[in-house]
Amino acid sequence: METQSHPLESKNEPVKGPWGQSFRSGILHRCWEGGEVATESYKRLLAKLLQPGMELLHAGCGWDKNNVSRPFKDSCDVVGIDPDERVQTMFHSPFFLASLSSLPFENERFDVVFSEYVMEHVSDPATAFGEISRVLKPGGRVVILTPNMFSYKSLVAALTPQWFHLWMGRIRHGPGHEVDMYPTCFKCNTTRHFKQFAKKHGFRINRVEYLTNGPTWFSKFPILFEIFHLYHLVIQHCELFRPLRCALIVELEKI
Repeated sequence: METQSHPLESKNEPVKGPWGQSFRSGILHRCWEGGEVATESYKRLLAKLLQPGMELLHAGCGWDKNNVSRPFKDSCDVVGIDPDERVQTMFHSPFFLASLSSLPFENERFDVVFSEYVMEHVSDPATAFGEISRVLKPGGRVVILTPNMFSYKSLVAALTPQWFHLWMGRIRHGPGHEVDMYPTCFKCNTTRHFKQFAKKHGFRINRVEYLTNGPTWFSKFPILFEIFHLYHLVIQHCELFRPLRCALIVELEKI
C-alpha cells in the first residue's frame, strides 16, 4: 500500500544561482544540486550490495524522501525504524517506532543495515553500533551516509544552538520545515570515530568515501553562493582537501 506524501516534502526544485539560472546540467548539476552527489553515490553503493530476498533495515528511515529503500521493497524484505511518530503513516514498508539504541528485533536477522544523515543525531553511538551488530548476520553489511565533522557545514552546525538550526530551516525551505531539523550531536562523524566503533563491535571497514554536496546553504545569497561555489570546486577536485568535503559514506562488514 502506498503511503501518504509528507506534508512538508519539497518539490525538488533546482538550485538556482544569483541570476536565477538553474544548475541542472553538466558538472554543476552533478556537484551542487541538493546534495545529489553524496546521496546518489550512497544509493549506487546500496544497489551493488543488495540482492533479492535480503532482509534490510532502513535505520532512521523517515518517509524515505530520497527514495533509498523504496526501489527494493518488492524484491527484498524492507523494515524501517524511526523515533519520529509521524513516520508511522508515511513509510512504504513495515515500520517500527524505535531508535538505534534499542532495536526491537531478534539477533542476526538482517543482511544489510543502512542509514542516511542519521548518525549525526545519535547521542550514544557505542550502544547503537552494539545493537546494529546484534541484529546483523555474520558477513552482513552496514552502509552509512553522514556529514563529515571537518566540513564547514558540520562545524557550524556543531557550534550553533538548536534555535539557529530551526531559523535556518525556515529560511532555506520555508515555514514548517523546521519540524524536521532534529538536534545534532556529531559523536560519530569522522573516520576515527568509525574505526573506534568498528573495532569495538566486530566490524571491518570496507570503504570510506568523502563527497561534497555543493554550496546548497547559500542558494539564496548570491555573493556567498559564488564564493562557496569556488570553494566546493577546489575541495571536490583536489585530493589534498578531501578531508574537508561535506559527507562521508562508510561501509562496514560484520566479522
